Amino acid sequence: MQRFPLGGLDFNLLKVLYALAVKGNMTQAGAYIGLSQPAMSHALKRLRAMTGDELFIRNARGLVMTRHCSDIFPSVKRIVDEAETVMLAHRSFDPLQSTMTFRIGMNDYFSVVLMPRLLERIRALAPECVIEVQHMPRTVTQPVRSNRTLMQDYLEDGTIDVAVMTADTIPPRFQSMPLFTERRVCIISANNPAAQSEFTFEKMLELGHVKVTSSASRRGWIDEHLDTLGRKRRVVALVPHFSSAVAIVGRSDLIAIMPESVARLFERSHDLILLDPPFLEQKQSTSMIWLAENQSTPANKWLRDQIAGCF
Repeated sequence: MQRFPLGGLDFNLLKVLYALAVKGNMTQAGAYIGLSQPAMSHALKRLRAMTGDELFIRNARGLVMTRHCSDIFPSVKRIVDEAETVMLAHRSFDPLQSTMTFRIGMNDYFSVVLMPRLLERIRALAPECVIEVQHMPRTVTQPVRSNRTLMQDYLEDGTIDVAVMTADTIPPRFQSMPLFTERRVCIISANNPAAQSEFTFEKMLELGHVKVTSSASRRGWIDEHLDTLGRKRRVVALVPHFSSAVAIVGRSDLIAIMPESVARLFERSHDLILLDPPFLEQKQSTSMIWLAENQSTPANKWLRDQIAGCF
């Protein structure tokens, strides 16, 4: 397939498409990127000729994107955002004036714990900035490459700026900072007859478990600890999200083990009882991870400071 020659591609046209999509008005879009209306009209004609699509259709509300434009807009937005990040990376960061999109990799547990607090800070200090969460389970890449995790790939290719997760040993090209530690609890429905008597180790093994895991083959600390005792729990269901486990436990005779902060959020709404695990407990430790090369980048450092300030 013949590729479009890079020398004939005007990257300024991407800014025009981005501005039209965001503003939905030719005049406002031009003012947004510093172009006159005639210049915007000419750029739109060039975009239409290049893509073979109308891109925008006028209606009573202004300019709306065509199906093709909607499909390509996320990629255009990412290119514009990343170009801004590259060009301004080592300039001072002004949160009040910035319109940056910060991307954080985490799973649903860390989203529940961190995002409400972080958004309060961001909205107060950087009202035009956006926080975008990339779901990031603790799994290796596919195909497996030297046991690399998604976290490593996402940070190195710029998909995310920072990762929040339970940190294992990480290569020296990354930096990390501990954020918080919390205990885990067993959850059981208040309507489960098993909740009415003492919650012993044997009872825990008798009851069916909902296991929360990002990979069915991954053995977590619970199973590894039971291995040392020569025992095994009865796993009835495996789900990738704590919210799913909560919903299942709330209307069944099953139990699940999860961080206390998540369980507390759903304790009343799902009529749950929280119990101490009847065996040696390993606490949940959470860290923030970033590329070492971004250690002194003003915007990245500001984001890390806001995340750390939530705990």
